[in-house]
Amino acid sequence: MPPRCSTPTDPAREQAFFDLFKPYFDLEKQTARAHDTRHYSLDRMRPLAELAGNPERSLRILHIAGTKGKGSTAWFLDALLRAAGRTSGVFTSPHLLTVRERFQTHGRLVAYETLQAAAAALAAKLPTLPEPKPTLFEIMTVLGLALIRDAGGEFAVLETGIGGLLDSTNYVPHPEACVITAVSFDHMQLLGNDIREIAAQKAGILKPGVPVVLGPQPYPEAEAVIRETAARLGCAVLEPVPEAALAAWPQIRELPDFLQENFRTALRVPELLTRPGAAPFSAPDPARFEMPALPGRFQILQESPPVVLDAAHNADSARRLAAALQTRFPGVRFTTVLGVVEGKDVEGIFTALRPVTATFVLTHPRNPGKGSELARLEQLAAAAAAPYRVAGELRRRTDFPVGEPLLFTGSFFTALIGAEGFVPAQPP
Repeated sequence: MPPRCSTPTDPAREQAFFDLFKPYFDLEKQTARAHDTRHYSLDRMRPLAELAGNPERSLRILHIAGTKGKGSTAWFLDALLRAAGRTSGVFTSPHLLTVRERFQTHGRLVAYETLQAAAAALAAKLPTLPEPKPTLFEIMTVLGLALIRDAGGEFAVLETGIGGLLDSTNYVPHPEACVITAVSFDHMQLLGNDIREIAAQKAGILKPGVPVVLGPQPYPEAEAVIRETAARLGCAVLEPVPEAALAAWPQIRELPDFLQENFRTALRVPELLTRPGAAPFSAPDPARFEMPALPGRFQILQESPPVVLDAAHNADSARRLAAALQTRFPGVRFTTVLGVVEGKDVEGIFTALRPVTATFVLTHPRNPGKGSELARLEQLAAAAAAPYRVAGELRRRTDFPVGEPLLFTGSFFTALIGAEGFVPAQPP
């Protein structure tokens, strides 16, 4: 199974990090803003990167976009690079328990001291930037790359935040390879209500001549858009390695099928990394592979009774989560703590989870800035005559039922409720 969450957290140091960047707008908390160049723009990235010494120029960048699975694919790819004897780091988002989950080098979270020193050095230079000032996510993108560079990384695995075309990570002009995981309906208020529009945003990370690994796609229309874009730009399109390849990776065969798909997608990438005139890139060695922690991705905190965290925040993800639970815990019906951020496919998520749910505990996701669909969840549960209760705020482990199978899902911010309730903070 994936490693249990044991992320050390220090609330005071977490706050100290964010305090450095209080003057800078946090788009992650205001995602309803239109996804256009008025609010999302690469123009701010170039002077920002210059302040940090253009870390992207010192790294071999592997760029990942998609609706589902891009975070786990990024962590798998980082682990595979290290299993091939290379140095690497990864920048992902969002985080569950600690902001350090976003910044990893050599397979480990960046130490608080290292993170704070680098953040403070960058924050001191930010006032010199011209208007408009960068957003917090833009700052963290450059900070993440600088941390990987300063740790001696050769490769940086870079996960997009939202979309791709206008995402801050897309300022990197020459990635070595791209990956696009499953594209589905999410962030529709930003990316469009049509799957082709959403796919076009994801395909915006593709660069002329740069190969792309295309993960399994639930919507043929999305795949068509990505392949059309790749053909126009002269990008070779590769598919994940076949399922038979997992025979060499026993740790992966224990994972649910959607995580296996993400691993197979990541495993194709090292084939693309041999440079002209250089020795072939060594294949990752299964004996050297270190399973990464996958916070909020089918994360099992407790086996009996099971306590599971999963950040499924659209209908497709919720359906696959339900299927994985039925396979891993056959016959088990969960008390499902469900909180959904405003603007999501609430009905699709709720309907997909009903087969594995004994009763729903409907709540607000932890991040109030993004809004909540609690009222709509109540309407759906009442109309379906599904057992439920409402708990607007859950803070402590004692707020949860005792001795029952528990599932926390619907959002990263709902998975966070379970993580905080069952994983105590530890000293750094």
